[in-house]
Amino acid sequence: MTVRKLTLSAAATTTVLLLCGSILGATSATAAGAAPTAPTTTTTTIAPATARADIPDAPSVPGVPTTLAPPATGTTSEATVVRPAQGSAPATATEAPALALSSYDPKAGTAVLAPARADTEKTESAEAAVQPGQLIDSPPTPAAPHGALVAVTGVQPAADGTVAVTTRPATLPELLGATSADLHSAISPAAFEVKPWISGLQVTTDLGPTSGSGSVSGGLGLSADATVPLPGGSSAKLSGSVELHPAVDFSYRGGLGLIDPQQARIGFTLGAHADWHVSAALTGSTGPVRIALASYNASPVVMVGVLPVVINLAFTLYADISADGTVTLDAEQAYDGTWGVHSDYVKGPGWTTTTDPGTSTVSPLRLDLRGSATAKAGLLAEASVALYDTVGVKASIEPYLRVAVNGSVVLDAAHPEPEVNGTIALYGGLDINGALMARLVILGTPVLEQDLPFLAFHREWPITSWSTGQSPVPMVNWTTLSASLIDDNQSAYLRTRPDWDPSALKASCPDGSRLLGLAHGSDNGLCSDVTRANLWDANHGYVVDHGGTYVNTDWAPGYAKAQCPAGSFVSGYSRNGRTLGVLCAESATPLGTASRTLWFDSGDNRPAVAGGGDFAYGFGKGQCADDEFVAGVAYGQPWWQLWAARPYALLCQKLA
Repeated sequence: MTVRKLTLSAAATTTVLLLCGSILGATSATAAGAAPTAPTTTTTTIAPATARADIPDAPSVPGVPTTLAPPATGTTSEATVVRPAQGSAPATATEAPALALSSYDPKAGTAVLAPARADTEKTESAEAAVQPGQLIDSPPTPAAPHGALVAVTGVQPAADGTVAVTTRPATLPELLGATSADLHSAISPAAFEVKPWISGLQVTTDLGPTSGSGSVSGGLGLSADATVPLPGGSSAKLSGSVELHPAVDFSYRGGLGLIDPQQARIGFTLGAHADWHVSAALTGSTGPVRIALASYNASPVVMVGVLPVVINLAFTLYADISADGTVTLDAEQAYDGTWGVHSDYVKGPGWTTTTDPGTSTVSPLRLDLRGSATAKAGLLAEASVALYDTVGVKASIEPYLRVAVNGSVVLDAAHPEPEVNGTIALYGGLDINGALMARLVILGTPVLEQDLPFLAFHREWPITSWSTGQSPVPMVNWTTLSASLIDDNQSAYLRTRPDWDPSALKASCPDGSRLLGLAHGSDNGLCSDVTRANLWDANHGYVVDHGGTYVNTDWAPGYAKAQCPAGSFVSGYSRNGRTLGVLCAESATPLGTASRTLWFDSGDNRPAVAGGGDFAYGFGKGQCADDEFVAGVAYGQPWWQLWAARPYALLCQKLA
């Protein structure tokens, strides 16, 4: 159930490398879920919008049994000394005695091999067996916590039975040759080292049996009962329990040569169940707050035949809370789901990063909210998976519950009817952001020594809403848009009209709202009716601009622009490859003319108290002030996304 792919082709890779070389020389699904009838048992499920296209078939290569080694055995510290792969055959073992890395300096390329067993005889066999040109494939040891795969370039024996070697980094094609390996396996909780980050946190591991299919009935658990400080002198109380089920994906299909494979995959999935309780007094000045709960690290060994391949899996679990107003929050919620990300390599097309949102449910169990704000509470996992600590993907995955309240509400599963005075709206959501970790030398596919972001997955869906009594002030609506996969037309009117920008990915604000923010590096946007509601003219007139037809001054030199005519405001945006467009809605009232250019290509440029929350986590965001509207967008192509236009600046204009 794959939702989003971003491909780095061989041609794009070559272009980027050439550009970087010249510079150096000169100096990351449609959300499903109808509003439930009983708010006390609300559950909403995400389903992906489209299935992942099949990866092109690689030439037939011999398959090798691939299994996950037990977390601890008597031989896990032994290094494997092998002759490199030849032709279609994988590397072959030498006659070296049982050795282990007793020291290793990856920067200097030096290592010392020592007898791995106390009863190993100190003979000249170690000196004779370890020769230049051979490979050392080591599982995790104290000297190499993430394992090591190196080629021997020189040997210097020592009198005490150890062997000092000089090395260079080796690649998986040198180790596996033209073999084929596939593994999707849960990781046993016993393989993880867990570090709590707050007091009042208890970490548990349920060491259930592992089935032949690779599933683990146990899991990594934690329970919390802690109070943590927040900015501004307030605090938050966290309690509840979380159970995690991590798994890794690894596959490899070698080619006829030893330069690069025909196909490879590295990735992970993370299943979770949580009953989580957050209570805090939040204000707009609090801003988004992440509270690190615990870090998890494991380096499981995948046995490809007799050859070990080390996978490094690490993730940190956070409590994530934020508010854009003043609210007293006391919320208990349940999460269930399985999510995943992975990167695939196919010779020719290159690397593709894929986000799989799987299924996600967010259920409010109890709420007590008072104030006027939009508040969010979620559990965020930041994870990475690598081979020998050198290649892979990293991602943040967060299911969350968001509430917009103006007044008060008390909701309890024991009482079918909530107590509401004012207005409240509940939303469930899922955010997945990440990057391909581009240090790919170990797979023989060097790209860049920088991480390459992939288009994020973001989906938010309404759960339910209530309105009763006398609301103190009108409710302000904030809507996050995401057109990274499919069109996100929130305008009810436009959904009844012909496609307003055919062949382009597009998003539009709800009727009456206007665009206030865009993200650089993703297709996310932010809409609101703050300060001025129902801004669109009753006749629903609009135009679409791509080429700057209405630009009358160069407000962003050096960049292409899409801009609205006078008397209109941006209520949507589109992207067709290297071109951006804006949807310009006619205003029901006269608009101001005072304007400014707001740049956000180097990081966030938002109001000090920015409504709407973090609508594109991990990307730079631009957001106009509450009394402004977006009149135009300046765009170009980042060096790492030459195939996709990205916004760099907004033309913010006063409403009055």
